[in-house]
Formats: sequence, structure tokens, C-alpha cells
Amino acid sequence: MHLSYRIIMRYGNEAASLTAGRDPGDRAPAPGSLRLVQALVNTLNAESEKDLLASADDAARWTATAGLLPAGSRLSGAQQRALVELREAIRQVLGTHTDRAVDAEVASRLTVALSSCRLAPAVQPDGGVRLICSDHDPFGRVVGQIAVVIAEAAAAGTWGRLKSCPGHLCGWAFYDRSAAGRSRWCSMELCGARSKMRAYRGRARVSS
Repeated sequence: MHLSYRIIMRYGNEAASLTAGRDPGDRAPAPGSLRLVQALVNTLNAESEKDLLASADDAARWTATAGLLPAGSRLSGAQQRALVELREAIRQVLGTHTDRAVDAEVASRLTVALSSCRLAPAVQPDGGVRLICSDHDPFGRVVGQIAVVIAEAAAAGTWGRLKSCPGHLCGWAFYDRSAAGRSRWCSMELCGARSKMRAYRGRARVSS
């Protein structure tokens, strides 16, 4: 079974163990294997301070549940920190998707976070070409598979619709399925309403 397909199946069957909370607003998850990247970003729930990558053991369990490493695999402290850095670098890029911004520093951070993996083109029997991870190191393959998913989503035009919510103590990754692609909040009823209330209170303080 191809890895990206296994990821989709695992996400559908074990979503609760891949994210640190439920999607606000009952949004549908990102399409295909892009939901792996969404799940990685959502291993941190900033509001509840629940982090599924908090320790090396936690990170190893998450990668195994996601189908990226065999069950019982171990990660070093340095690898756990690298996975957290990758998560946060992706979150920052998703923030530029939300703001429709161009930020070279943010893009560079993700480039560096992905630089430990090795990717290679694979020519398919039907003439198609796709990227595969060519790492022999298990953790390199974890990073490589995430890089492949991002590259495939960028080619498919879905990468820019994966966003991170700018709400206070949020940062939750959500997939924008709106026609115009201009959704900003993970949930208008939660983060959107809170933002409007903070803005209202701010204006009230200034005018008082």
C-alpha cells in the first residue's frame, strides 16, 4: 500500500489520536494526504496547552500512529525538536496563506526545516513523474514524506488553502473550502467572534 494512501486511511480512522483537539466549526479536513500536514500542525492545542509532540516518546508515538514510522520506533531528543521546529515552520507558512502575504524569512524557515531529507524524481510506467523520499534514515523519511505531501499539494493547488487561524492562542490549521478562498478563522463563531469583541473593546477604551 502506498504510504500517502495509508496516511489517509489512518487519519480517517484515528483522527483523535493524531490531533490535539477537534476541528472548530466542524470543517472538513484537508483533501488527500495533505491532511497529514494539517494533523502535524494540530498536534499542538495552544489554548489547552496539549502537545502531542511534547517529548521524544510522544513524538515517536505520533509518527507511528500517522504511519510514518513502525510501531515501537524511538526518536532522539534532537529529532523530537526537529519535528517540533518543522511543525512550527509549517504553521508560520500557513499564516502567510491566511494573510495572503509574502514572507521570505518564513519561507526560508520551512526550507531549512525540510532540508534534512533527500527527495528524488520517480518516473511512473504511465510516463508521469512524482517525488519520492530516498532517505535510508528513518527520521529522514519522516521529514521526506511530509516534504513530498507539501510538494504534491503545491502542484495540485491545494497547499495555499491550508491555513492557520490567527486567533489569540489558536494557530489551528484548517482547510479553506470557500469559493473565494478567503476564510480567515478556524471558526467564525469562536475565534472570529472573539477577535471582533477584542477589537470592539479596544475601540471603546480609546474613545473613553
